[in-house]
Amino acid sequence: MDYSWELRRLKETGNYVLGERTTAKMLKKGDVKAVVYCEEPHLKQKYENYNGTKFAIPMNSLQLGTIFGKPFSVSVIGVIDSGDSAFKGND
Repeated sequence: MDYSWELRRLKETGNYVLGERTTAKMLKKGDVKAVVYCEEPHLKQKYENYNGTKFAIPMNSLQLGTIFGKPFSVSVIGVIDSGDSAFKGND
């Protein structure tokens, strides 16, 4: 899977939240269908027991932030609606 391409498709056609805290809040509400996170040790450990759909992408948080047009790092994305991207969750 070309993660850069799929992330851009998510950005253009989907609905999502950015950041660890916001994603955690939305997970508690049950609004997030999938979690996309950078392959960083603390994030792997945090989401290894998450039973929902998750995608560990081979990027760092600065690259992920750049794809979403942010001037800061983004390590976690909560996918609410995947749009035309491949980040589909279990409904």
